Amino acid sequence: MRIVLVDDEILPLTRLKTLLEKSNVPEIEIVGEYTDSLKAIEEIQTLQPNAVFLDIVMPDLDGLALGEKIQELLPDVEIVFTTGFDQYAIDAFNLHAIDYLLKPVQNVRLEKTLERLEHINNKHKKVPPKHTIIKLFGGLNVVTPDGHTQLMKWRTSKAKELFAFMLNHRDEMIYRDTILELFWPESDIDKASKQLYTAIYTIRQTLKNYGMDGVQISSPLLNSGYKLLVENVVVDVEQWLSCLKSLPPLQETSVDEHEKVFQMYAGDYLGDCDYLWAESERERLRRLWLHHAHQLSEFYIKNENYMAAVKVQEKVQALFSDAEENYFTLMKLYDLLNNTAAVEEQYWLLKKMLQEHLAVEPSEEIESWYESWKQANAMPHAQTFS
Repeated sequence: MRIVLVDDEILPLTRLKTLLEKSNVPEIEIVGEYTDSLKAIEEIQTLQPNAVFLDIVMPDLDGLALGEKIQELLPDVEIVFTTGFDQYAIDAFNLHAIDYLLKPVQNVRLEKTLERLEHINNKHKKVPPKHTIIKLFGGLNVVTPDGHTQLMKWRTSKAKELFAFMLNHRDEMIYRDTILELFWPESDIDKASKQLYTAIYTIRQTLKNYGMDGVQISSPLLNSGYKLLVENVVVDVEQWLSCLKSLPPLQETSVDEHEKVFQMYAGDYLGDCDYLWAESERERLRRLWLHHAHQLSEFYIKNENYMAAVKVQEKVQALFSDAEENYFTLMKLYDLLNNTAAVEEQYWLLKKMLQEHLAVEPSEEIESWYESWKQANAMPHAQTFS
């Protein structure tokens, strides 16, 4: 609870501050202390307090006038008057003050006031609104505010792809000629233009059907181009990138936060859509995630949390089954965990994958490690990752 104190006398101001700081009510923060009522008015909007404790008898601007002015600037703020005289009580409550404390302020009486303030403050706390989420990891889906995931259904595949393309370039102007050339390269200009208008109409109707009023297609250049605007809708890729960028250095105190961001990646960008124009972004996001996965796995290995490292590598394998290094890392991890069956399984899964995809055998390094492991399974584990 953010509190501002105003009293032209320094001693009662200091006493009140001390009582507040020792209060049983948690999370009290004194964000401003003033002996000058005019100075308080200048800075009150910047401070954004939940409550203001005002002395009534002050020079320049008395507490009643000051309270009225503060309520004009901050209608939701709560006012508590403090004074050595009780004749102002009626005037104070005419201003809808929450309380009126006589000086010297007594601790028991102050605690009751703070409990009332805390109750009001808790009622006023805004619950963050739940937004619709557009999911692009793994495919194009929508998560409604109540948490239900829906596969977006489209009248035409062209409208779906155009929406995905515009979402990829959200908040950017996309010129009409660019769209026509990319989506209808073999149609004449009149036919392609009609197909474009139909697709735009279909996109707008689909967005409306899914309650995504915050996603709008504008045409600021008289139909010579379009811009997709996104407000009050979360795009999962954008959210993930923001979280990834703001991560603190990886250490014991932050590993849970890293793990949470790692798990946010749910598959390739537009993974169920074979769009050539999306490939560069798909590869960029994949590399960022794999780099983070490698960092997280190495951290767990360094700290001998091998099971956690296995879980990271298993998710990498589930999403990208053609990474030879991933199988090798899992083989070594399972060896550290004395799981010989899992080591064997990873080796044979690797051989099968390489044969099916590339018609080759595992690398010489992996074959050598595997043969050594088979011959000397009692090798000290500390040497496994050497």
